[in-house]
Amino acid sequence: MVAVVIAVTVVGAANAATETQVKPGLWEIKLVKQWVDGRDVTPLVPAAMATMQQMMANMTPQQRRQMEATLGKPPTNTTQRICVSPEMAAGDKPMMPADVKCEPTSFSRTGNRVVFEFSCADQGRTTTGNGQSVLSSESVSTRIDMVTSDANGRHTLQTESLSRFVSADCGKLKPADQVLQETQNQKN
Repeated sequence: MVAVVIAVTVVGAANAATETQVKPGLWEIKLVKQWVDGRDVTPLVPAAMATMQQMMANMTPQQRRQMEATLGKPPTNTTQRICVSPEMAAGDKPMMPADVKCEPTSFSRTGNRVVFEFSCADQGRTTTGNGQSVLSSESVSTRIDMVTSDANGRHTLQTESLSRFVSADCGKLKPADQVLQETQNQKN
């Protein structure tokens, strides 16, 4: 879920861009820091990514293709890629995948700073959070603070990420809005 929120944040920052419009194309999202319950877990993230690769290996071919269409090849480190379409870059609202069951509760932009809040609920787990992104046409710096509550208790999570524009050409990676639309169409 953290990866989805980070990716959505980049898209949300792209969507909010009017004065400083981010470029459409291939973007790289790098996790800079991550804390869980006040403990720096950044060094543990690569092992979690390896676990994600193992999980993807057990997915159906269709599920794996959808995941790779959104994030490219399975991440092996703390960097992911996302394709931002021209429509996403020119939009004015954050995109939230329907299956993540999140709603943006607040979203505002002043100059090159985007401030947002969100709320997610799924299968007895709730996650609320807020964050801030500082953007330019070729980079987005984001900090997100979240609180998750479920049967196992309450946990806090803070992440810092840096996104940078890589290329106007996304190669084989589909734009995130197209992948979300295809996924929603398949569910209907």
